Amino acid sequence: MPGTIVLIVLHLEGAPLYCLAMGGQTRILMVHAINPFVEAQRRYPPLGLGYLMAVLERELGQDVEILLIDWGIEEAILDFRPDLVCISSVSQNFNLAKKYATIAKEAGLPVIIGGFHITELPENLPPEADVGVLGEGEYTLLELVRLFRSEGALRPRGLAAIKGIIYWEDGEQVTTPPREVIGLKTKTLDELPMPDRRMMRIRPHTNMLTSRGCPYNCTFCASTRFWPSIRYFSPEYILEEVRYLIKNYGVQYITFHDDLFIANVKRLEAFHDLVLKERLPKRGFRFSCASSATRITDDMARMLKEMNFVSVSMGLESGNQEVLRRLKGPAFKVEINEQAVRTLHGRGIHPHASFIIGETHETLEQMEDTYAFIKRNPLSLVNIYVLTPLPGTQVWYEALERGLVSPDMNWDRLNIEYELDWKNAILLSEEVSREELHRMYQRLKRLRLIKYAHAAAHHPFRMDLFAFGRAKLVEKVYGLKNRITSHGGTINRSLMDPPQHG
Repeated sequence: MPGTIVLIVLHLEGAPLYCLAMGGQTRILMVHAINPFVEAQRRYPPLGLGYLMAVLERELGQDVEILLIDWGIEEAILDFRPDLVCISSVSQNFNLAKKYATIAKEAGLPVIIGGFHITELPENLPPEADVGVLGEGEYTLLELVRLFRSEGALRPRGLAAIKGIIYWEDGEQVTTPPREVIGLKTKTLDELPMPDRRMMRIRPHTNMLTSRGCPYNCTFCASTRFWPSIRYFSPEYILEEVRYLIKNYGVQYITFHDDLFIANVKRLEAFHDLVLKERLPKRGFRFSCASSATRITDDMARMLKEMNFVSVSMGLESGNQEVLRRLKGPAFKVEINEQAVRTLHGRGIHPHASFIIGETHETLEQMEDTYAFIKRNPLSLVNIYVLTPLPGTQVWYEALERGLVSPDMNWDRLNIEYELDWKNAILLSEEVSREELHRMYQRLKRLRLIKYAHAAAHHPFRMDLFAFGRAKLVEKVYGLKNRITSHGGTINRSLMDPPQHG
């Protein structure tokens, strides 16, 4: 996710490594703080970190050397000998970020944390961290690196002039004025370079980001809080990145991971013309994207089909109107969702959908409506989630009032991979028990498998099946080992244990 950073200044044998302040090269270790054994967390490259790295490389050139990892920070510090370390973390992995900060602090290293979590809960800045970055981090990180290079440290005197951060001074937290989001006035993100993917695993099916922000404000999503203004990359920029991925990585299929790729219809029409002019559909190149069901019309589906969009995912959330209204608002209707699914299917585009169960007042009967919706509609792929109170969302504040969450809670319990940790998950439901919810979840997952089995022979994701299966096997083995060694602890528990040295 863009803007998620932690910086660490490395000391060796008690002496600061400050040769960079005299003009030397700054080594930066980027750490993607994920659980590397959970398939969903490693499925796609971390493009947010890619943008951070690309801006540093464009502005500082040979003055920086960067290494990206998602595992083994102790070994990387010893081998790479970085001057700075940047760690990206979301709420469910914030304990890992704090662990890495502790490792750094024990080595005498200053730390800066950024990302979704610290942006929503800046008071969570741990004592092991010196600075937190709030919101988009590309230019904030650039200023921090420049400050470090000029002064050899990250002192409050210099930090006070950097917008969009929180830092410690004399034991107190100080917050600077917010930083203007990138492209606020121009409404374009084209000033950013393409993300640096050189140290990422790029498969024939990969991802891109072509916008930031969302026009909707769902109760369970923090996107509009982190991205307060929706902004876009231009059609020309998007096509150039597509060409780059084809030429340099042999990419055959791109999923656009925007919150709502088709939100700007004029941009989509212009991209449509460029794609056809490039003859990408005739070359067999494929796309997927996310959309709101409210935006799907027959004309929209036709245009997507002409560009060879083979699947469209939608957050349909519930098959019950009352639950859907509580989750997303009165503008969203079950019948509109159903029509969108059938429109896409009629145009030969695989409809994908995500659903959420466990809303506070949702009954088992209302969950049955979701089951019936999935069963009767031609959905190719279905994702099932249990409502999780993520910081910054309306759901979070409701859970806070009920005492279900707190600013100093165990963040592992916000794991959105519910099936891996269902006994530790925080549940908001006042209508069904933990066991009842789990049984319904399992029923929906079985229905999901049936749906995919019917679509698999012609589904575009079949090219990912081998890698997916291998990653899920690793996940299963890890989960079993974690349950044994952590004695029923959270899915991240074994990662928090001190490393075992032979």
